[in-house]
Amino acid sequence: MLAHGLVALAIVIGIGVDSTPRAHQIETVDIELAPPPPPVEALPAETAKPIAKGAEPVAAAPAPKPAADEAALGADAGIDAAPPADAARRIARKADAAEDVAMLSVVGGERDADAGSGSATEVAGIGSADGSATGSADAGSGSGVPAAVAVGSGSGAPGMDDEPAVAGAATSPGTAANLLAYLPTGHVLAVLVRFDRLRGTEWAPRTEALFQAMPDYAGLFGARDADIADKLDMLAISTPEPRDVTATTLVMHTQLARPAIRTLLGGNVTWSTARGGALGTRAAGFAGDRRVVLSPWRGWYLLAQPDDLGADALAKSGGDVDTREASVQLPAWLAQIRSIATESGDDVKGPALVMTIGGAPLHSRAARTGRVRLPDVGLGVDSLPVPQRLSLAMELVPQGWLLRGNIVFASEAEAAELASSIGQLQQSLLGSRLLSALLAKQHVLAVVKNLSVARAGARISYATSMSIADARAVLTAAKDALHP
Repeated sequence: MLAHGLVALAIVIGIGVDSTPRAHQIETVDIELAPPPPPVEALPAETAKPIAKGAEPVAAAPAPKPAADEAALGADAGIDAAPPADAARRIARKADAAEDVAMLSVVGGERDADAGSGSATEVAGIGSADGSATGSADAGSGSGVPAAVAVGSGSGAPGMDDEPAVAGAATSPGTAANLLAYLPTGHVLAVLVRFDRLRGTEWAPRTEALFQAMPDYAGLFGARDADIADKLDMLAISTPEPRDVTATTLVMHTQLARPAIRTLLGGNVTWSTARGGALGTRAAGFAGDRRVVLSPWRGWYLLAQPDDLGADALAKSGGDVDTREASVQLPAWLAQIRSIATESGDDVKGPALVMTIGGAPLHSRAARTGRVRLPDVGLGVDSLPVPQRLSLAMELVPQGWLLRGNIVFASEAEAAELASSIGQLQQSLLGSRLLSALLAKQHVLAVVKNLSVARAGARISYATSMSIADARAVLTAAKDALHP
């Protein structure tokens, strides 16, 4: 509305200055029409190594001088180090899943070393109306965005080694994203929201409405509109157990000073100083919820399990709660959490939402069998292999959303099967009026029609797009599912 108002004002001014009649055209956006899909991009090489279990040095501003009695205070942990029974069970479950999660987060080194030697990237074009290929092996190589935004291609995230990129490696932020490499071992789902890229658009309040339906929103901010879309620049949410609300970790970045954040969180949080920064303990939470709030650096706030933060970080300390920052070595994931936003790029433009899923839930049938079954509706494909990791990045453009991402499999054969099956599935879905109508009703027809994929070894990158109308419907459906 503001843009159209400015155009109208310019027209009026123009008529006042020059009375010569002119024909003026105002560009409008068809909200039902998806933007042209981005070209599919190849993935940079990625090599696995075990995530560091030790602590890493803290890159923080000098901590305030400790109070005279800090040595005595340091002997007492700010949080009880002995976890209750429910926390012990959660730790045991995370330990059982550690081996699976290590595979979910990365790709085998030998396979990617071969990919980095210059092997050709296989491309399956699945996006044009006539069925012609829309991708190329070296698509995206000239976008001008450094490849270093992707894990495994220079981001420096722990647990990853850098290797030469394959031909035509991805240069668009988010294409090779892996948020799980930044979070505690055992996490299988992570979402990163860049409110600074949504602010001032219709998508900011829509996204906040989605979060308001989640339990932690009320647990942190109460039964009110906290306006986090305007107050937070970035919000990351992750969990090792999606069904357990007390297992969720939140990471927030803001430009607000600590007094403003204390006001935002209300009286439910009591603040003190700790060796890991400003520590907030909550007066009430969900049953069995031991999570605490920690601000290791001004502008950064986490809601996390005490076991993930470490006893050293939670040990009591002196200093001013408004200025206290971490003065001890932090757990590896926490020491580098401020780099997580690089998965969405460092420029003003880029993905506003990035999500990483670590394969199928460990309790599901798909995890047990290694395959997910498809309904028998004449698709020509009855099952698909389950990936070890799937990432999605959504970038806002005037006509809608651009979607990019990557899928990681345990073997090259599984990736090749999916790449081949996608083409067959698209042909079956778009060739059936009934199935196309069902896709349109679910607001994913354009996503399927515009989809293209590229395979490099055991990894697949993909690209497609979504219209404004479809994105509105999908967000509304997601909010209703969370809070019917």
